[in-house]
Amino acid sequence: MKAAFRKLDLLLHCDEREHVTALLQELGVIHLELNNNFRNEALEELELRKSRVLKAIECIESYTKNENFRQIKDDSAGAVTDQLINEILTLKLEKESLQQEIELLNKHHQKLIPWGDFDPEKLKKLEKAGLKIILYAADRKAFRDYHFKDILTEVIYEGSDRTYFAVLSASQAVSIPFERVELPALRISDIAHKKDKLQTVADEITTSISNHLPLIPALKKELLTIENEWKLLLAKGSYTRYASGKVLHISGWFPANVEDKLTHYLEQEKISYLVSDPTSTDKVPVLLKNHKYPKLFETITKVFQLPNYYEMDLTPFIAVFYPILFAYCLGDAGYGIILLFVAIIGWFTFLKSSRSMAVLGVILGLFTTILGVVKSGSLFGQPITTDESNPLFQFLAQYIFIPDDNDVVFNAFNVALMIGVVQILTGIIISIINKIKYHGFIQSLSQQGKLLMVISLIWLFLADMQGVEPLQPFEALRKVLLALGVILVLFFHDLKQPVLSRTASGILPLFFILTGILGDVLSYVRLFALGVASSVLGLVVNQIGANIMEGAWWGIVLGVVFMLIGHSLNFALATLGAFVHPLRLTFVEFYNNANFEGGGVAYSPLRKIESS
Repeated sequence: MKAAFRKLDLLLHCDEREHVTALLQELGVIHLELNNNFRNEALEELELRKSRVLKAIECIESYTKNENFRQIKDDSAGAVTDQLINEILTLKLEKESLQQEIELLNKHHQKLIPWGDFDPEKLKKLEKAGLKIILYAADRKAFRDYHFKDILTEVIYEGSDRTYFAVLSASQAVSIPFERVELPALRISDIAHKKDKLQTVADEITTSISNHLPLIPALKKELLTIENEWKLLLAKGSYTRYASGKVLHISGWFPANVEDKLTHYLEQEKISYLVSDPTSTDKVPVLLKNHKYPKLFETITKVFQLPNYYEMDLTPFIAVFYPILFAYCLGDAGYGIILLFVAIIGWFTFLKSSRSMAVLGVILGLFTTILGVVKSGSLFGQPITTDESNPLFQFLAQYIFIPDDNDVVFNAFNVALMIGVVQILTGIIISIINKIKYHGFIQSLSQQGKLLMVISLIWLFLADMQGVEPLQPFEALRKVLLALGVILVLFFHDLKQPVLSRTASGILPLFFILTGILGDVLSYVRLFALGVASSVLGLVVNQIGANIMEGAWWGIVLGVVFMLIGHSLNFALATLGAFVHPLRLTFVEFYNNANFEGGGVAYSPLRKIESS
């Protein structure tokens, strides 16, 4: 569901802009139509300061151990000044510079290792005396096979695949086909000493940065202050001018349920305003307004994009279908129990700050646990029907309503297709309701035709696939539905075109419906395939683990370890597939059949952001 919005137009004298904009921010319910291209010096200064504060926060957090964050208190910070930010960012630059020097020294050290800790000054003295020593590196085999003739060589170090050697010559003119090595003018011991000194300074800088940890709350509060000032300045720059710039105008949107309160406030402040309903050309913001259960699935809706103001919010339908699709893909009651327990543990630990995700995990875990028994009956990869002597399996077996038996009409494969059919038909019905609600009944006739065609085609496809011979009256009805659907699509698919050209161009939407419906329905086979894959992999893990456990005690230990690791990997892989593929079915098949357009802009009123 979406909140209803109304449009607000304000007219004011240019001298009132500061006062009125501040009042709007204080009121905090109006989504203004802002000019995002507006720029001035004050706005750019705020953006620069925001960037610097963000860098300061990132710097402190990156150089501070995680356990120290628990020691921060909101009241432990002082005022944030430019001098303080400069100090933190300067320390950051010094630290980065030192790290670059240390990395360079490490490279020099690696380069010098084969040559040992020799003094480069001695090579210079030999060169002054007329003896040139040139260093080379070569492939070990190539070095051994090469004939140096009268060239004097000395192997310095021989690795597994490389040979490092020196050539002694009275001149520079030595021509051999090997890589010449230029070494840094430092000894290994000098590098180690210099690196230790630099590391000491770097550690001191890290400590200095960490000492600013108590300032994190103040820096984050400063960010909020900057954000509030930035929005206020942008709002002030978004007014349009009339009458030589003395009269200003700005438009905005507000939820319809606050109209009485808002208009009373504006009248009290003696601000000229006009309230009106949105038109089809307006870019109205969107505020999702769902009840507790579907609200949990708004995160999934926002993964794709918000609906626009002139179409239905599909979140309540996602809340119905997504858990079923997820559970069908994961397909194992044991894995559902694990997911349930992980979500419950997350509620008290790692999901404490986003408990809605923990509740969503509990819902998906419960659906998977129930459907894992109802569909095929699989518990940690073990088919429930295989062990009739087990009291638990014997009890659960009576609740298997969707078996893998091909002789049963409602088997796991067919039910996956049926779920797809229901979701596709739901999507088309939603598109019809959308057309009627926002564009009128006539505009919906083409979608009604599509619905009739899809019903008749699915009827034809599923009846033939299952070998069901329809009774004669129903056979005629199927043909009538198909013919009527074709007529509605041909004549009403694009009412902007003249009748003749509309009829001719109707061949294309008919083609898409006829070819698309089969692909859409068969896409839901992935529900069955993924469920089978996770169950089969779990069964294979059980069988291999059982074979390992036959024998000595250590075999039992190895078998248990193997089963734990195997089921953990299978659970992770199956959960990933169960998360991704229902999203694909939702955002492609369901959204496409619902004629979802999207592109909604989130409701973002001008208001002061308070620190939490």
